[in-house]
Amino acid sequence: MMMGVSIISPVLPAYGLSFGVSMALVGLLISAFAVARVLLDIPAGMFSARYGMRRFMLLGLGIIAVSSILAGMAVNYPMLLVARIFEGAGSALYTTTSITMVSQLAPRASRGAHLSLYLSMFLLGTSFGPAIGGLVASQFGLSAPFLVYGICGAVSFFMVLYWIEDVRPEPEKVERITLRQLGRLMLRYDLMAINLATIAIFINRQGILNTIVPLYSRFDLGITEGLLGLILTISAIANLGMMVVAGRLTDIYGRKPFLIAALVLLAVLMFVLPFTHDAVGLTIVLVAMGFAVGLSGPIAAWVADVTEPKDLGGAMGLFRTMGDLGFVVAPVVLASLVVSPGEGVGMTPFLVAGT
Repeated sequence: MMMGVSIISPVLPAYGLSFGVSMALVGLLISAFAVARVLLDIPAGMFSARYGMRRFMLLGLGIIAVSSILAGMAVNYPMLLVARIFEGAGSALYTTTSITMVSQLAPRASRGAHLSLYLSMFLLGTSFGPAIGGLVASQFGLSAPFLVYGICGAVSFFMVLYWIEDVRPEPEKVERITLRQLGRLMLRYDLMAINLATIAIFINRQGILNTIVPLYSRFDLGITEGLLGLILTISAIANLGMMVVAGRLTDIYGRKPFLIAALVLLAVLMFVLPFTHDAVGLTIVLVAMGFAVGLSGPIAAWVADVTEPKDLGGAMGLFRTMGDLGFVVAPVVLASLVVSPGEGVGMTPFLVAGT
């Protein structure tokens, strides 16, 4: 499924610009996806935990398949924006539910390893997606990767339909959906510290890697979509390798040291990135970013570690929501700090993200 998401990452900013909109509206295309996720992450986690996870995964994948095809067929910016919102809704239903399912089924002593393996499958798709997306776009146009994304969603739908059995806890073991439960979870300092760290990682990953880097590579470095797709693939492979290793290490040595190291490294890289002047330099920095994000390990495992089973759906939905807040805000804010395509991206977006 993540192959579909990453297929469009090298072309989405350029595809948005093809409709003659401003840089801020290009960022809104990415944030619109996340707005829907923010609104649905918590309901997805809580309702799926109570009423069955498989049906929510299927609903999410179905929405993704249809909306992605419509995005590829968009005739104007509003149509593309609406399609992106529905893509985000489908992503919230599928991603939150699937992560909750794995967290619930995995034993505590090896939860990090299990979630790392699961997230590695996501990252495997992410590793190959950008290169495929860049190649498809260079051969068939900027809209073609969205059609491929829709096909990936449809294939994933049938895989879940025929291969995944439902997981539905006994009703008495799942707390009813109440504002009191959400308030109690939000007042827990340990969960909120984890969630704030997640926001920071999403700001760097979505605001910089998926929004500013494509613009910087095109307008400042003159890198084509195809080459950028290859560079992003190499970065994703680095992320994949480190995630697998970090998942096992966090089970042994704890989650906290690895997350702190990842945040420090990401901050340093944000100050280094605008000083790259060619594809080689950009590749080195983005590979280091891949290692940094992977070093944080499966943060969802930490959420599951400190949450009672009856609260897991709500806690995981809240975790996803807080991360998606970074997803929502970062692309629009950082894209609005870009001087203009003609004058280049400038240093401001990178400095803000690093700070």
